Amino acid sequence: MAAAAAVPYLTLVLLFAYLGAAGIGDVVKVQSADGQAVLITQDGFDGDMVDIYTGHDELRYKRVRSAPEIAGWPRVKDQDCGLETANGLQLVCGATTVEIQSD
Repeated sequence: MAAAAAVPYLTLVLLFAYLGAAGIGDVVKVQSADGQAVLITQDGFDGDMVDIYTGHDELRYKRVRSAPEIAGWPRVKDQDCGLETANGLQLVCGATTVEIQSD
């Protein structure tokens, strides 16, 4: 009887533990030589969710795309990422180049 009563509470505890683990992550700002910048977010659980944000105005960024090609390990913050603007906006992390669509 006590075990049946504990199930809803245990479910809530596990739910909040999962949300806390998934909500913790990395935010990396990468800036080009001409001053353009992007924010890259990566979830803290297993690193498989990576999103790229570009500047919307002085204070805000807008999500442009997800980037599964740089997800996983090593984490984005541990890669040597740079932002190139010669052929459009491109994020280069090691040997991987990610095209960034911007308006």
